[in-house]
Amino acid sequence: MDEALLRRLRESSGLRLDREGRFFHQGTPIEHARTLAVLHAGLHRAEDGRWATRIGKDWAYVDVEDAARFVRRIEPRADVLRGQLATGEWVEIDPRTLASGAEDALYVRLPDGERARLTRPAQVSLLPFLAEAGDAFELRLGERTFPIGKDAGREPVRKM
Repeated sequence: MDEALLRRLRESSGLRLDREGRFFHQGTPIEHARTLAVLHAGLHRAEDGRWATRIGKDWAYVDVEDAARFVRRIEPRADVLRGQLATGEWVEIDPRTLASGAEDALYVRLPDGERARLTRPAQVSLLPFLAEAGDAFELRLGERTFPIGKDAGREPVRKM
């Protein structure tokens, strides 16, 4: 296929990922569970630093509204957090990276340094471990406390 045509097709994929982790194609929600799983699993940074998704050998850019990664479950353990990503993968999360953003959404940094948004169920599961600390909140895990920082918002394109 002509490289210029392939580039235009990748640029105009019509794929969008909203702030709640829902994929859309040309404005229509994608609801098929296996399709969603493949789209989340294929998310990666393209060579130019923008978000894209890969299906097999093919890939296309994705317009990401907020964060491209999502933590759908979170389990506090001792002084670490264990999180299940939208891909199904489990990762350890440093509780020092927990940050509050717009509309009280919570975010963390994943082991690869990417910013991830906690889904509502993941946020709710942290409620027993959150406490007020003056005019802010902190996460309490065992004997340790971790102040909840402020999320800086959507990140610019990161060159790879």
